[in-house]
Amino acid sequence: MVLVSAPGKVILFGEHAVVYGKPSLAGAIDKRTHVNLEARDDDIISIESDAAPQRLSFSLDDLVSVEGFPYVRKAIELAFERIGKKSGLDIKISSDFPPASGLGSSASVSIATILAVHEVLESEIPYGTLAKLGHKVEFEVQGAASPTDTAIATFGGILFIEPGKDEHKRIDVQLPLIVGCTGIERSTKVLVENVRVLRENSPEIVDSTIESIEKITRMAKEKIEKGEDIGDLMNMNHGLLMALGVSNFKLDILVYAARDAGARGAKLTGAGGGGCIIAYAPDKGAQVKGAIENCGCSAFESAITSVGVRVE
Repeated sequence: MVLVSAPGKVILFGEHAVVYGKPSLAGAIDKRTHVNLEARDDDIISIESDAAPQRLSFSLDDLVSVEGFPYVRKAIELAFERIGKKSGLDIKISSDFPPASGLGSSASVSIATILAVHEVLESEIPYGTLAKLGHKVEFEVQGAASPTDTAIATFGGILFIEPGKDEHKRIDVQLPLIVGCTGIERSTKVLVENVRVLRENSPEIVDSTIESIEKITRMAKEKIEKGEDIGDLMNMNHGLLMALGVSNFKLDILVYAARDAGARGAKLTGAGGGGCIIAYAPDKGAQVKGAIENCGCSAFESAITSVGVRVE
């Protein structure tokens, strides 16, 4: 039996601008997905999760055709292919953060599952290969996927990501954050399309907004490396995302509630339209968390962590 965990993630700076070739900053949070995996003597795979209403059990022959737990099943399938052998498995999944919240739950469970299968079947996998295999899981399940989430889940820390470059600048710092969750599900695809249409209608304005986000992202990288305050940059980045139309009333309420409670900066994280906000509150964490909860939303204190996937 093996227990493997991988972190969730937040986008610190650069949402949507990254679609147009601009850099982004993403970080691993110290909330994790846990995969407990044990080999069986038969050909049955059993999967259960604290986020699912019931367990899924099926034979090895039905791994591809059965429905449910698509990321876990695809991770198992690709791990089996790489290792060159199969086994029945008992899998139990739990998470420190809510699914479908834009915090990288699919990437973290994919990466943790792939590593757990390799551990149980006594096969080594380099972390670079693990990240690529996790990205393949997300790509095949979703039809399209950025390698950002699976890279963060694998390596941890903060990654400065420039589209088109295989190597990402890694920054290992502790960054105290409050994460507030609206509970609103949203479609990244739809939000990206909305920005594209806006850009078609007002190219000069949208392009200048995207260029401003790029400048903020690069400046934030320098400030984080020096241990300087990034609050003002977060506030400006959120304002620009509002201008692109990807924020909404609930996200803005949480952002301003966090700032009023003492956060130095707060912004939406990810595609927008719902999901979560992040607040930088190194000395007002409890107050900011309480302010978000007073808005009827869940919140938790987290920090950027240098710890990626690991065998517990």
